[in-house]
Parts: sequence; C-alpha cells; structure tokens
Amino acid sequence: MKKIIATAYETVDPHQRVTNLAHEAWKARDREVWTNNIQDLITSDAVILDAGCGLGRLLPRLWSAKKIVMVEPDLKRFLHASVVAKCLINEDQELLTKLQDDDFVQTEEYEQLLQEIYSLPLKSEKVQLLNDVMQSKEISKYGTFDLIICSHIFEHISLDVIQESLAAFYNFLKPNGSLVIFACKSPVLYHFRAPKEFNNEHIIISREEFFETCKNGHSAGLGIRYIPFDLFQTLLSNPFNPTLEKTFGDEFKSQSASYELPATPLFTIKQWEAYHSQFYTHKNMPVGTYIEYPQIQARLCLPVKPIETVAEILDLEHQVNQNETLKKIHLIDMVVVAQKINSD
Repeated sequence: MKKIIATAYETVDPHQRVTNLAHEAWKARDREVWTNNIQDLITSDAVILDAGCGLGRLLPRLWSAKKIVMVEPDLKRFLHASVVAKCLINEDQELLTKLQDDDFVQTEEYEQLLQEIYSLPLKSEKVQLLNDVMQSKEISKYGTFDLIICSHIFEHISLDVIQESLAAFYNFLKPNGSLVIFACKSPVLYHFRAPKEFNNEHIIISREEFFETCKNGHSAGLGIRYIPFDLFQTLLSNPFNPTLEKTFGDEFKSQSASYELPATPLFTIKQWEAYHSQFYTHKNMPVGTYIEYPQIQARLCLPVKPIETVAEILDLEHQVNQNETLKKIHLIDMVVVAQKINSD
C-alpha cells in the first residue's frame, strides 16, 4: 500500500490555533452541548450511526451504546478512526492520547499504524466501520438505527448531497429514531473557502463557487457554508421542498435518486442549541478580542468590555440561548436534535 497522503483535513487537533481562553471555553461548551442534547440518547441498548465520523473523535463518547457503525469516505480519516476504535477495544489509553497529537501523526510510527489497520481491518461486534459516503445504501446492511449523529459535515457538502443524506437517514432510522446534526449557522446564507481544515485564511465566495469547490474535491480546498436555522428547519422537514431551488439553484434536486420517502414531513426538531463564537487569534491582539461578544453584551444591556474569563463566555452563550431571536443571530455553531416522523 502506498503512503496515505494528507487531504483538506490535515489536523487532529481542532484547537491548535486557538488562544488558551477560547480553547478552554470551546471545550467547556462542547461538553455542555453534548450533555444538554445528546448524552441521554446514548443508552446501553442503542444502535448508533456516526455518519461522516472523520477521525473518530466522537467514538469515546458513544462507547456506552450497544453498537456503533462509523462511516467515513476519506481513506486516511477512516483508517485513523479505525485505529481509535481498536484502542478503545484494547483499552489502550496511551496510544489513544498519542492519536490526538499533531506531532505524532507526522511520525513513521503513525504511518505504520495506518498501514497495519489497512492490511488487517478491524473486526468487532461493538464497532463496525465502513469506508463509504454517508448516503450509501451499503449502510442499510448494518440494520436500522436508534440514533444517527452527523457532526459538522453539512457545512462542507452541496445541497444535493445533503438532500440524499437526509433521505438516507430517514430510511436508516427506526420509528421515532433521533437525528443529531452539528452544523455552522448564521443569520444569512454565506460561504467561505479555506485551503485546509481549521485554516484561518478564509475567503468569502459565492454559492456557485462553493458548489464548484464541493464538486472538485480536496484539490479545490475546503468549502464552508453557514446556513440560517430557519432554512435548516425547512431542509429537515422536506429536503426536496421546491422553495429551496430559488436559494440553492443548480444544487437542488427535486427528488431522491435512491430512497423512497413519504409525502409528509420527514423530521421534526425537538430541541436545538447555539454555541461557539468567532474569535481572533492574531498574536498582536489581546486575549478577549472577539468579533460578536460586544454585540451580544450590548443587546443584553450588559457593560461592553473585553472577555477575561471562561465563565464570562459561558454565561453570555447561556443568555443567548434563552432568547430565540438572539439564538438565531449570534454564535456560529448549532446542534439540532430531530425526531423521525413516522408515515401512516
């Protein structure tokens, strides 16, 4: 097997460019969001699909479930996730910690791990891995699911792929099953392109350029789409809603290519939460230089001042989530928990 080359997704440490304060706040909000929205869905008898599992970052959090199926199209990330699964099965905490280090994944030792798991794929009843796209019909061979989680994939794929994925998820889920989606959000639809994942050199692009970036693959860089919550809600209800064509143009498809769907809505949103703010990390800017926190402070009639503690960040984000309008305007990430609507 040839050496596995890097893709647009190059880092195993998503916080590498973040100031210490923002890093701690992001981690704290990640834990809160998981506890608030997902933890209770992971029961000992749950069968879970991690759709677009990437490097397998979520797998330790899902481990208490009965069975986890992980699907990832990118070969390098798929093999990394396979090594993570093997570590959890073997209770190898030392290697699991190493796998979270960007320096380690540049070593020959890491390359050898990928080669080994490629040559001898992991076999386990607890966790099963598939190197494929998340809308693939092959996933149905693993049975139906109580819970499907799709973490920060939708912002990197075009509408037609989102449509087909939602159609697939509806068919993969058990009656009343849950769908959890993490995505980037904004009050208005807009798009960025970056050379690599977590690269700060973001260039604003048009929707058409975003679509071309998606079609051209990793060589074109990484497209990032920020979508309004209300538009996302429409997608979950009916991903083939004709009104979406006006917004998404040639990305829109009028029906699923592979799955049968009811005429009634597919999913209803049970709860959702906004979290994380944009921040500057330039070395010449003081810690506490954030883009939108002064706006949030002003809209909450609070003193406008630099952020100095993690507690201040958490408190502001909590207050934003108590107001439905501010929740749609502010913060750049959202987690949406939806439930499958059973057809009669």
